[in-house]
Amino acid sequence: MDFNSSIHPLLKNHLQNYKCANSNIFIFLVKINQSDEKVYDIIGDIHGEAETLKKLLNHLGYTEGELGYSHPERKAVFVGDFVDRGPEIFKTLSIVMKMVTSGNAYAVVGNHELNVLAYYTKDSDGLFLRDHNLKNKTQIKKTYEEFKLDKVKRKKYLKWLRSLPIFLELDGFRVVHASWDDEAVEIIKKENPENRLSKKFLRRIYFERGKVFNALMLLLKGREFTMPDDMVLKDGYGFKRTAYRIKWWEPMQGKGFEDISFGNRFKLPNYTIPRELCYDIPTYPKDELPVFFGHYCLNGKAGVIRENLCCVDGCIANGGIMVAYRWNGAPLDAKNLVKVDKVKKVESL
Repeated sequence: MDFNSSIHPLLKNHLQNYKCANSNIFIFLVKINQSDEKVYDIIGDIHGEAETLKKLLNHLGYTEGELGYSHPERKAVFVGDFVDRGPEIFKTLSIVMKMVTSGNAYAVVGNHELNVLAYYTKDSDGLFLRDHNLKNKTQIKKTYEEFKLDKVKRKKYLKWLRSLPIFLELDGFRVVHASWDDEAVEIIKKENPENRLSKKFLRRIYFERGKVFNALMLLLKGREFTMPDDMVLKDGYGFKRTAYRIKWWEPMQGKGFEDISFGNRFKLPNYTIPRELCYDIPTYPKDELPVFFGHYCLNGKAGVIRENLCCVDGCIANGGIMVAYRWNGAPLDAKNLVKVDKVKKVESL
């Protein structure tokens, strides 16, 4: 590693005057500086697939100890969506929680954590923030089934999920579950300085349903395009949808319905979006810091979208893969992607 580019300027100036006097100390201090460089493994959506997560961590060189999984030189960063869909919700939460609390990982919340927290949080009138209707219960079915078996664990993990940040700004890159929007981030910073989904914060925004709520939805669920009234879509559960996920980093004007789509399986019209239906959205310039996100269930297409955007959601819960990106600095490079197939559990006879 080049000394001039790697070492702190103040230390470099001091050592340049001193290194001739004691070269051994000089070499030792340079090694300390190099070992302090932060390198990360950004890991995509897990959705209760604990065995596949363990497979990925092992592949990345993490080993399991008393404090959970750790790496001697790297730190994991999880982009959210630990719960729902998969077979081992508690085990997944245990793995991630141990890594975070021991200082071996960072994690942000995803939209599925938000849904679960709102499902189990009551407002001032004793009503749940998220209705307990068929649609909402179906979406968190796997989590609900495990949570009802152990109320002590449920309480512990809900408390921990409320402690996780909504977004992260780390050494040279950003992490958010679905989409990065500068205005939404600033709203959260101003209105919720703790950057957490506390009960107080959730009760407030679900009651107001205003700009703070919208900012949170944008960060955790992404930007969506609302279809014309005469067009209806259906999601994977068979429920009707009036909107679909879009590329949040580029404008929609002059493009087709399919062109702006991102991470959808809907059959969309193959013509240009009428001008009157288009609206301006903030773009994410190519010279901005890299953003890592999940959410979009891209299967084998998960990875580097462009030089400063990377989606690490390989759709593991729907027969896809689990994805990680080994961050060693910009620009993003597809060579740094690590992908593992889903571990299929063998039923005992």
